[in-house]
Amino acid sequence: MIKIKLLGPLVVRRSGVDVTPSAPKLRRVLAALVLNANMLVSVDQLFEELWENRPPPSALTTMQTYIYQLRRRLDLGTEPPPTQPAEPILMTRVGGYELRLDDLQVVDVHRFDRLVTQGRAEMDGGELEKAAQTLGEALATWRGPALVDVTLGRRLSVWTTQLEERRKAALERRFSALLQLGHHHGVVDELGGAMHDYPTHEGFAGQLMLALHRCGRRPEALDVFRRIRRQLVDELGLEPSAAVQRLHQAILADDPQLTGLPRPRVTTSVNRSVVPAQLPPGIPDFVGRDVCLKQVAELLGAGSRTGAAFPVVEVHGPPGIGKSTFALQAAHQARSRFPDGQFYVDMSGSASGDIRLEEVLTASLRSCGLPRDDLPTSVDELSRTFRTWTADRRVLMVVDDVVGAEWLRPLLPGGSGCAVISTNRYRHDGLPGAHHISLPTMTMDEALRMLGNIAGEWRVEDEDEAVKALIRVCGLLPLAVRGVAARLASRPGWPASRLLDRVCRDESMLLDLTAGPSDLIGTVDVGYRSLPEPYRRALRVIVTEHWQRFGARELAALLGARIQDAEVLIENLVDMHLLEEVPSPPPLGGPPSARRPAEPRYVVPRLNALALRSIIGAETDEDRPGSTLPPSAAWHFRRSILPLSAHSA
Repeated sequence: MIKIKLLGPLVVRRSGVDVTPSAPKLRRVLAALVLNANMLVSVDQLFEELWENRPPPSALTTMQTYIYQLRRRLDLGTEPPPTQPAEPILMTRVGGYELRLDDLQVVDVHRFDRLVTQGRAEMDGGELEKAAQTLGEALATWRGPALVDVTLGRRLSVWTTQLEERRKAALERRFSALLQLGHHHGVVDELGGAMHDYPTHEGFAGQLMLALHRCGRRPEALDVFRRIRRQLVDELGLEPSAAVQRLHQAILADDPQLTGLPRPRVTTSVNRSVVPAQLPPGIPDFVGRDVCLKQVAELLGAGSRTGAAFPVVEVHGPPGIGKSTFALQAAHQARSRFPDGQFYVDMSGSASGDIRLEEVLTASLRSCGLPRDDLPTSVDELSRTFRTWTADRRVLMVVDDVVGAEWLRPLLPGGSGCAVISTNRYRHDGLPGAHHISLPTMTMDEALRMLGNIAGEWRVEDEDEAVKALIRVCGLLPLAVRGVAARLASRPGWPASRLLDRVCRDESMLLDLTAGPSDLIGTVDVGYRSLPEPYRRALRVIVTEHWQRFGARELAALLGARIQDAEVLIENLVDMHLLEEVPSPPPLGGPPSARRPAEPRYVVPRLNALALRSIIGAETDEDRPGSTLPPSAAWHFRRSILPLSAHSA
């Protein structure tokens, strides 16, 4: 059994024995993993926490060492044991690590959040005695400022600030419950201490003024107002809020209503007529994908008819294939089946840490008509609230650019009449039981229809051969075809042959052809920047060598790695849609029984390679942490790839 305490000094106990790490950076890594338990923490996020924007050349090896030390010191496994499913494990994931805790209550932060949510519900239900007791238990989990003995980087500083705000909110609610119960004598000293700790907190100031007034200490209550007004004006240039000023005037007038108990708090009612409709507009010139769209429609329809577990549809495909556009098209076609709401979440900033699940869930619940002040703060509680709201409703959730299943799982609705459509960056990291849709490239007929819709049907009719040649240069990739069509539409005087000639002379021109808000290089760049450094390093080698086809042996030789490690890396890049496996020639010579299968061969899709060369050519040394790798450093490479592969924990 493990117990982890973050609300105060960092403490980790395993079966009653203190196993808290002492090394400063090791403590920071552990704190980041615990605060994001059951979610992927990327290597880049850990780099930023430890070294800000300047990781040393040995950063990858150092990080792997820290993970090894945490596993050994805390007795953490690397995969779920079959006989002890509740044991905590520190999993190696593609792009980083995940601390898996089946029972989040072993962490004091989650116990605090659960008790606060319970206390808030009791208070809203008029059970003030229970609420005060429960909130008191929640606040008792704090033993001082969060992570008080841990050196904080940027991310941990943000988290501790948020935790402190949650503590203040819980403290204010407890004081409110006690004041409503008439315990003003008992809370005066505590409120005075809170005002000393937070001299500009108007909530505490108002509660202290009210408590002092009820205790017959009106001059002291008025002095509290003078002190907070002076503090606010001197430090922030602000006058006290209207509520505090009204309370001040009521105390000056000795308003008799202040001496009695206030009316019980009335729970804010939820506007049941609110129907979230968040889908971005579809593309009017969308063409093709009829088979895939029909498949999604059948899956969503089957879920609503059978009443079984709601369907989850995961859309996969390489950069520029049109995953987001397809998902929105499918969602708009199915919209009428989900009359209680359609949600849309763009998760493209999740890998960099620019998007947090708490913010996503809070925004989704607010769009349902739930007031922010009534919402919990932890991902676990917010997720439960969302499932509760959707339990008896029929809603559609569209989640775009999902990095991994741990980012999708908390956003799942709770009713069997709901459905989820997600676009996934990685092919192999999805939810169990999800239905997979892999988008192929367009057919020539579909591409011609798209180009005609955008650039004009006359182009297709009058310049058939040149237009088809342009589409072939685009590799039948929807984003590239759309970019070419948009350029022709903006140059009505250009013959298609002129653009074809320019593209054939300089293929990099395709990278600059925008299709609405997107272009090919930007789409590939998002995926490339989200990769950990060993994968970016491998792609640099592959695209700069201009290999037509290659296997694990060639890549291992250039990286100074074992062949099996290069195979793992290649497989993951295939899952990321940045490499493709190509057919190998059949083995020749000898009897069939003695022939060994040919080594798999791989290729970077032509337009991907074009974009990657441009991206890599613009990189600086600061973009390549730990990129120096001697050819003989096989051990170093092996250690650096370990955090990035689910197959080498």
